[in-house]
Amino acid sequence: MIDREVAVHEEKADVVRSIFDAYLAGASLGKIVDLLFKRGVASPTGKAKWTRAAIDKLLANKKYIPMVGVKVYMDAQFEKARRCNVDYEKAGHPRKAVRYQSPSFVAR
Repeated sequence: MIDREVAVHEEKADVVRSIFDAYLAGASLGKIVDLLFKRGVASPTGKAKWTRAAIDKLLANKKYIPMVGVKVYMDAQFEKARRCNVDYEKAGHPRKAVRYQSPSFVAR
C-alpha cells in the first residue's frame, strides 16, 4: 500500500467552497459561471470563463468532500437531483412538466 498525502491548495479550495455555497444558495450553473468570471477566477483549464458543464462536474466530484464536508456535498447532490428536469422513471416523454426556476441570487 502506498501512503499518499493530500495537499489542499487553499485559494483553490476557497473557489470550490464558494461554488458549492452559491449553488446551495440557489444560483444556477450559468449564474455561477458569471460570478466566477466577474471575480476573475480562471477555469481549471486556464480559460477566462468556466463552462456550466465544468461547474456541474465539480459539484458531482467526490474528491471535493474533504474541502466542503460530507453534509454540503450530499446537500448539493440532493439539490442537483431536485433541479434535474429529466424523469428517469418515465418512458416516452422523460422531461418533467415543471422546470427549475433559479431564484434571484445576489453574490456576497
